[in-house]
Amino acid sequence: MEIIKIAWRNIWRNKARSLVILTSVCIGMTGGIFATAAMIGMMDQRVDNAIKTEISHIQLHNPKFIDNQEQEFYIDSTNEITNKIVQNEYVAAVSQRLKITAMISSAETAAGVVINGVIPSEEKNVSDLHSRIIKGDYFTGNKSNEIVISQKMAEKLKLDIKSKLVLTFQDANGDIVSDNYKVCGIYRTTNQVYDEMNVFVKKTHLSSICGYDDNVSQEIAVLLKNNEQLTEATAEIKALAGNNISVRTWKEISPDLGMMTDMMAQYSGYILLIILMALAFGIINTMLMAILERKKELGMMMAIGMNKAKIRIMIVWETIFLTFTGTILGMAIAQILVSYFGKVGIDLTMYSEGFEIMGYDAFLYPALNTGFYIQVVVLTVLTAFFSAIFPIRRAIKMNPAEVLRTE
Repeated sequence: MEIIKIAWRNIWRNKARSLVILTSVCIGMTGGIFATAAMIGMMDQRVDNAIKTEISHIQLHNPKFIDNQEQEFYIDSTNEITNKIVQNEYVAAVSQRLKITAMISSAETAAGVVINGVIPSEEKNVSDLHSRIIKGDYFTGNKSNEIVISQKMAEKLKLDIKSKLVLTFQDANGDIVSDNYKVCGIYRTTNQVYDEMNVFVKKTHLSSICGYDDNVSQEIAVLLKNNEQLTEATAEIKALAGNNISVRTWKEISPDLGMMTDMMAQYSGYILLIILMALAFGIINTMLMAILERKKELGMMMAIGMNKAKIRIMIVWETIFLTFTGTILGMAIAQILVSYFGKVGIDLTMYSEGFEIMGYDAFLYPALNTGFYIQVVVLTVLTAFFSAIFPIRRAIKMNPAEVLRTE
């Protein structure tokens, strides 16, 4: 305990130098942790938006539909399958969808789209698209030919609420059919590519136009209670669905998202590694200077009987105190910033168009879990310990008799 007290007093013998090191460590930790939180928050938002709005956690298809999205490749008896899946302990909600490639036409122009035939009451539980309506309503009327389109599509086709449009597509027999729709709602997500390609209609109406039975779907979307249960839930849903149905997770449906999630974890590690390397060089330099300034004092301590083991322990504690104090201050400031901006967000709306092209939200909410802070503390202590090795070797190599004779 006495060695620890001596080590604490030693780091404050040169207050200016110690404060410079502490400030450097604090600023480095604050910047590094906040930058990591911003990247993780951005990635978490993208994944969360993709799951809740675009693809859900798990999707079921006819295996042939994945390779060639033709209408003939559908899933039979979807009511029975969804009833089984929704009873699973990991599942929050299930929704059936028809997915048909079509041409959408207005009086002004035309474009290619994917028609999503949904059951509104089911889809509300799986997707948050209904909360992204910026004008009109999400299928609140009694008319069967209502359609929900994106703001991007409305601008492109010069449409508004109650505007009429025509969808042209193939029916179940391969014949070309056209159907009139009236716009009931306009939505906007954070993904422009998704908005440009997807329109939503009532599944019952679309099934009747195409000549499908109501018990047929091209896609079954599954929302889980927790993304952490993805592996277990996928295995159980595969068992329920049978061998003739393809069951894929969001990482398989959108591999770029899965890859980016893994890469983000690596980037976080690289940032932390760079900070710790800079910290190690700073600590080594500081401790060497401190030892050279106090070499006569250290020589006297060894001359009066302090052994090399105690010298080592004292220098290690000095290094840990310098590093750990700056780290704790930096983590505290970073946590305050992460907590604040995690609630109010960082406004990047001036770059919203560029972000939305890539599918990212224009408001960034930094986020970090407790495990990251624990990892920082452990690695910082290890860095301090290894940074002390070179100064320790320099100190214990000193000859007390020679040191005491120097001026």
